[in-house]
Amino acid sequence: MKTTELIAQHILEVHEGNNWTDSAIADVLNDVTLNEAIQMTSASPNTIASLLHHITYWNRLLIQRINGTHIEVPESNGYDVPQLKSEQEWQALKADNINSAHELAAAIRAFDENKLSLPILPGYATAYRNFQGTSEHIHYHLGQMVILKQLIHAEK
Repeated sequence: MKTTELIAQHILEVHEGNNWTDSAIADVLNDVTLNEAIQMTSASPNTIASLLHHITYWNRLLIQRINGTHIEVPESNGYDVPQLKSEQEWQALKADNINSAHELAAAIRAFDENKLSLPILPGYATAYRNFQGTSEHIHYHLGQMVILKQLIHAEK
């Protein structure tokens, strides 16, 4: 199996399930309500919703890099989730995250395997490092969401 296929599959699995950690965004957030998603805790300057928005932002930023576009990362760094006012908006944010994962997986699968060791853009790390790093990045924030969820549920 091609390396790009393996990484793409890993990206999907951390979002939707069946990965080696037995933890995935969709599963963790399945029973998180809007109020829990936007609840601030003393443990983090971020909410579950802002972390999810950040992951979605970076999924799409990497797609732009794959397509050869240099994007200046704003100071908000994708944490600037719009104010969620309804359960439907929360559900839409979760669905958008899954969509972004599928978009990223498709872009990685289409990437030329022979270019994995080359910079993704001039002055950047290799494509492989960007792809694998994104998977690690998503796992890191998934862990934060798990902890925030546990803290919020413990406060009830």
